[in-house]
Amino acid sequence: MEILVRRPTKTTPYVQLDPKAGVYLIAGRSIPIDAELFYRPVLNWLDRFAENPPPRIEFCFRFDFFNIASSKRILFILYKLADLRTKGCKVNVRWMYEKHDDDTLEIGQDYAYMIDDLDFEFEEYDIVELGTSQVLKFG
Repeated sequence: MEILVRRPTKTTPYVQLDPKAGVYLIAGRSIPIDAELFYRPVLNWLDRFAENPPPRIEFCFRFDFFNIASSKRILFILYKLADLRTKGCKVNVRWMYEKHDDDTLEIGQDYAYMIDDLDFEFEEYDIVELGTSQVLKFG
């Protein structure tokens, strides 16, 4: 299975889907002009990944901000992750939100409510405390 990496831009998030390293991450700002076009490779990658998934994965979302069009694509990603359970893969969703960003936390909680087939873990972070190495690690 190939690795999918997309570097962040001013309007699109960092994406790293790497089965060998066990890294499944989307992080940053997601306000693309065409969200369907940007997220299509991610959704296609997940379709191929579902053909032979590992027993367990942790998929991490760490958004600074995303628009309505992106939120719909995030929901599609979560549906595909929920479908992995039918293939015997235990999926944990790690929803990271910046300290005091109650809106992003609540959106994650809404997703968890809508898709109760997935285990969600909510993690607050402080961008100042993350440091440069952690920021670069996540895009």
